[in-house]
Amino acid sequence: MSSPDQPSLPARAFLLSFDRIVRALFRIEESGLPEQIPKPCLIVANHRRDADIPVLGVFLGRARSREISGVLPHFVAREDLFEPGFLWHYWRSPWLALPRLISPAIPLPRILQVFKAHPIHRIPEQSLAIVLNDVRRYLGDRRLDRVVNRFWSERLAAAGVDMSQPISWLLERERRYEPLVGGGWGHRRLNLATFREFKPVERARINAHLGVFERALAAGDAVMVAPEGANSPDGHFQRPRAGPWRLASSAAEGLPVLPVGLAYDPSVSGRRMRVFVHAGESFRTGDYASRRAFDDAVSRAILRATTVTGSHLAAHWVLRAEPGEALTPAGFERFADELGAALTGAGLRVAPDAGTQISRRLRWFGRAGLVELKSGGAVRSTMEEPIPGWESRAALAVYLCNELASAAALIPEAAARFALKTPAYVPLPRGT
Repeated sequence: MSSPDQPSLPARAFLLSFDRIVRALFRIEESGLPEQIPKPCLIVANHRRDADIPVLGVFLGRARSREISGVLPHFVAREDLFEPGFLWHYWRSPWLALPRLISPAIPLPRILQVFKAHPIHRIPEQSLAIVLNDVRRYLGDRRLDRVVNRFWSERLAAAGVDMSQPISWLLERERRYEPLVGGGWGHRRLNLATFREFKPVERARINAHLGVFERALAAGDAVMVAPEGANSPDGHFQRPRAGPWRLASSAAEGLPVLPVGLAYDPSVSGRRMRVFVHAGESFRTGDYASRRAFDDAVSRAILRATTVTGSHLAAHWVLRAEPGEALTPAGFERFADELGAALTGAGLRVAPDAGTQISRRLRWFGRAGLVELKSGGAVRSTMEEPIPGWESRAALAVYLCNELASAAALIPEAAARFALKTPAYVPLPRGT
């Protein structure tokens, strides 16, 4: 194990200041990180929201006094972060009007360089607009009807797009046709001839991006990657993508893998979002000969390192209640004790205070509209479950419930006993 390398003085000053800013915004409860992280090392973590990377940077960097006593790994970052004007397009909320106005003055590429962040090309998140822009860049500004497949050509034409125009014509009017050119999996909207011609370009970009991290591992550095590839859209742990396996299989056989789990506890957070960050027990890549075995090992390790919070337990407790059913502190404490014991008994992490502060949590779910607070107590409202996400408190409650379901899926008897819906992806136990 090697001692941590210190960044340059300006970079260290920036990182120490950044540490203070992040800790002022988040109440980070951290545990499990070894005093010395082995290098080279592949660090794998779950991905809940865009705030994960700053929190992980603070957790792994472990700023102490005037030094970075932990490790600052090479981060795998979304490719569009490196595009000019990213913050202007990203900060669209009215609450971010001022930051958006000053965003052109923010040296985002330089900040990413300090954090050793490098881009990765992620195909599923590429919209049709992004894909068409890349086609234009690498293959030329072709007519739309010679690039887009017949089904999408008909849809675009029905919306008023002149398909005889070049790609640049549509990109100049991207905002007008956002419902059709946005979203993901834009490659599937190309015609077969264009897709086949463009595929080698995509493959070369991905290989070049992954090559940066392969060289970092070969040089003895640490690399951090989110196996899910992007924020989980619904809270369930997503099946790992191919990148981590490629990095693991191309590195030395004994490469250590350090799993890290993040979990947010919003129902008691107050002004600062409460977040648990824990580093689990590391394992070696050489112990797994196939991608499926490695992917499942990574998934299990991350899920076991992720803390089940009171927000997770309360979300499931509230959502499974029938409309009009009474929600009492005693009922929640009993439920939290029973489910918490089942989870900890199987080796999962549960926050020590997960079964407490139910009155405060119920007020949070009341503001979400899922609970009706009355003078005589609280009851489940008639609100139906919304689509999970971070857009509203009610949607976040469903998201939290799905996070709990992914962890509990490692214990099928507990998932069945507490009526937790089995997610689409459940990592197989080792040896199956």
